[in-house]
Amino acid sequence: MKESSSISFHQVVKQRGELFVGPINLELPSGYVTAIVGLNGSGKSTLMNMLLGLIHPDHGEVRLDGKRYEPSNDKTWKQELGYVSELPNPDDDTMTAEKLAQFASYWYPKWNWQLYRKLAAKYEVPPSTKLKKMSKGMRRKFEIVLALSHQPKVLLLDEPSSGLDPLAWRSMIEDVQNILSDGEHTVIIATHIIEEVKRLADYILFLHQGQVLCMVEKDRLFDSWKEYWIQGVAAEDLQGAPGLADAIQERGMVRLISHDAGKLESFLQDEGLEVVNTQALALDEVMIYMIRMSEERSVRTR
Repeated sequence: MKESSSISFHQVVKQRGELFVGPINLELPSGYVTAIVGLNGSGKSTLMNMLLGLIHPDHGEVRLDGKRYEPSNDKTWKQELGYVSELPNPDDDTMTAEKLAQFASYWYPKWNWQLYRKLAAKYEVPPSTKLKKMSKGMRRKFEIVLALSHQPKVLLLDEPSSGLDPLAWRSMIEDVQNILSDGEHTVIIATHIIEEVKRLADYILFLHQGQVLCMVEKDRLFDSWKEYWIQGVAAEDLQGAPGLADAIQERGMVRLISHDAGKLESFLQDEGLEVVNTQALALDEVMIYMIRMSEERSVRTR
């Protein structure tokens, strides 16, 4: 990957209950949005918590801008990170938005009151309402405002659109994109929302059972994974074609799934097979096929 690395994992291993994560060797590019995608229990939360310094690897190291996380640099490490968790922190329930903002301003040296006031007004955050009295959506808006206002080097968002109405969701996307405009800030999102990945992500990290399946540029992914509809041939006759992940007989036609669109298109052209329709494959289907291909490779290497 040519871009400079903001965050890196080197030989990171972590056992959490029945989930074994790693070894992970990974670099997340600086100045971009990386979406972490995977089924429940794939290791997304573990990865996030290791970045935050909330849990520590059993082996290996996590680095931010080349500096290794150590308990001795925990404070300065966390001051570089902004975090919006999937679930609200119950410890904050009795505080008002204004009180929590004041607390955060002491903790984060880069806190920007002007930015906070601007975003709080945009999202109509009530300053004197206790957080436990806020609706789920309003509290989510406030948490995003809080995370953006200390201008973190790395912004971590865990299911960020949870509880947001469509208008607030679009505003959130705009604000996240705005903070990236200088190319010096990095955003990492863990999400199940496919549209969120398509709208925001530059890179997609696929996790499965604690392992990295793939780290790929979003545009490159959708250029490679496509579906094609053809006629005049049986699905079983196309098995083993270059770049083919699957061939399915449907409604008198054959639906082809590519993992390498260039190779499959060349094959179809050489065979004189006309494509009736083609489009990018849905992200959730890409993930399912990646998992299947990974499991098939594991079986072959046993």
